[in-house]
Amino acid sequence: MVRTRTAIAAVTLLGLVACRPAESRRAIAEPAPAETATTTTAATATASPSGAPMPAQAGPVQTVESAPPSPPPPARVEHLLVPGDRVASIVRSSDGAPPLTVFLPGVCSNGGAYLHTFPEAARKQGGVVAIEGDQPCGGSTEFRTFSWDAARQHARVEAALAAAGLTEVPREGITIVGYSQGAALAEQMVQRWPGRYARIVLIGAPSNPSPKNLARARALATMSCDRDVPARMKQAAQAATRAGVPATYFEMPGCTHGNVTEGERIFDEAFGWLRANERALDPQATAVKIAGSPPS
Repeated sequence: MVRTRTAIAAVTLLGLVACRPAESRRAIAEPAPAETATTTTAATATASPSGAPMPAQAGPVQTVESAPPSPPPPARVEHLLVPGDRVASIVRSSDGAPPLTVFLPGVCSNGGAYLHTFPEAARKQGGVVAIEGDQPCGGSTEFRTFSWDAARQHARVEAALAAAGLTEVPREGITIVGYSQGAALAEQMVQRWPGRYARIVLIGAPSNPSPKNLARARALATMSCDRDVPARMKQAAQAATRAGVPATYFEMPGCTHGNVTEGERIFDEAFGWLRANERALDPQATAVKIAGSPPS
């Protein structure tokens, strides 16, 4: 009887085991691993839901900010040797390209000294060349005066630009700045070679600039010290505007004829205005080769 009960109990136990799901059978046959398994870190590979190992996760990345670029050195006024002519002055562009702006001073003046009043604006403009007068000023060796010969001064401008590395006047033309006598000569040069002298800055002109002479300019800026001839130069800009030339007036505070105040600001604004407001380029405009030496 005892044997029969034992056999029945064995059969019953076998039946219960056989009826368990497969997952339960594995759980019973394969106990879970101990919780003392290797501890993982943020950089240790982990398993994906599918069981495949996942790439290691890197820790936080530290970025190192680079130092800001060093500011460029101050703009410099340099001497420019012009074959066959007097030494000119130049402020070079930041990229080394030849300048496309020229400065003409007045009677018994010094072009290089004027460049010292706005070197940073000159560099920003792409460089500026200043030529000196071709006539003496009394017994001075520092100051010169121009002869009233526009053709000669035009040739001297081209020679100076050639010495600075320019081989041709581009289709867009160049910018000419004239102060006093230099303004009067610049006006004559714009009238005779309008495609070359496309943008003009006239400062303290000795007489009323003629809108007719400036009619083909792409843009004009007039300028004066507030204690010089501001009315004349304002009226010149207004007359040019009525004639269809984009023009405006700039005033230097607290100065008299022949001087410059707040040069960096004033010239930077004037050059920027010319670039922003010049008339569209003539589609028939062409580049022009320039000469390398002025007439003797």
